Amino acid sequence: MYSVLSCSDKEWDFKLSEMPVDMRDIYYTSRYYQMHQLNGDGLGKLFCYADEEGNKGLYPFMLNKIEGYNLEHNYYDIETAYGYGGPIVSCKNVRFLRKFEEAFTKFCEDNYIVAEFIRFHPIIKNENIFIKNIKVMHNRSTVFLDLTKGIDRMWCEDIKSKNRNVIRKAEKNGLHVEISHDYEMFKSIYNQTMDKVEASLYYYFGDKYYKSVEKDKHFILFNVIKEDKTIAAAIFMGYEKYFHYHLAGSLKEELCFSPNNLLIWEAIKYAVNNGYQMMHLGGGLTDSLEDNLFKFKGSFSKTYADFFIGKRIHNEKIYTYLINEWEKENNKKANLLLQYRKL
Repeated sequence: MYSVLSCSDKEWDFKLSEMPVDMRDIYYTSRYYQMHQLNGDGLGKLFCYADEEGNKGLYPFMLNKIEGYNLEHNYYDIETAYGYGGPIVSCKNVRFLRKFEEAFTKFCEDNYIVAEFIRFHPIIKNENIFIKNIKVMHNRSTVFLDLTKGIDRMWCEDIKSKNRNVIRKAEKNGLHVEISHDYEMFKSIYNQTMDKVEASLYYYFGDKYYKSVEKDKHFILFNVIKEDKTIAAAIFMGYEKYFHYHLAGSLKEELCFSPNNLLIWEAIKYAVNNGYQMMHLGGGLTDSLEDNLFKFKGSFSKTYADFFIGKRIHNEKIYTYLINEWEKENNKKANLLLQYRKL
């Protein structure tokens, strides 16, 4: 038996609270999906399944109507919100997993869903829950820390010696980190950073997104201060046992003072002191282990987790039509599953 909730439904987070603690993370909360709904990413939905034995499965996603193709019916596609997600379950019984997946694919068939794009969760490791007609691919490696080791052990065992020296130097240069609520300042610094790396427009979040973040107690903004000036900042997210490095930015002209090294170290200490058990820093800009951002994050920990994505086509006929029309209009081959959105 299944039901589908909207992100405004109070029952959403109650359903999440019934899942094992290892499965509960901010990426599965109604607030997280509300934020992305406000950001224009689609309608936040939660697919809920339970069998007669009380086993449960949840799968949050953004639902989008397919526009611009003069289709004879309203068709849709789905994808997980920015970050990580995918299905979570209360047990790994194979019979239950297949019933959960069958219920979901039947829902997609009945509701004219053409295609599905999943960003799986590297720490929860849920990339093998769905197996029917789905293509799962390794996207990149990510970095995480076991916070239960404590600050002293992590400093000695996980933080590379060169990084420790850089952090000490940043402190000697007068840099310090403080919790802030100035999201306008963060947005300015973050957007400058996105300009620097020539990020796509998707990564420039709107005012509604930041206002939603500002109101949510699970989001924490850290600023790095040098002589009363904010030179770097980052938003972290904490929920249950997990603490995540979410968005970050820094002033290019101040990078010589290594503000980001100090920022992450102070965030690690904050996470430990507030009872979180695992901190996820994410990956690099590419899947290369030589990626500079990945190497920077790797200077804080030797433990990696693989990030997978999944692609599934539920209606091959309509999907082929959409892609063919997009390719004719743009005179080039499509390279993304949901490329047809950009007609």
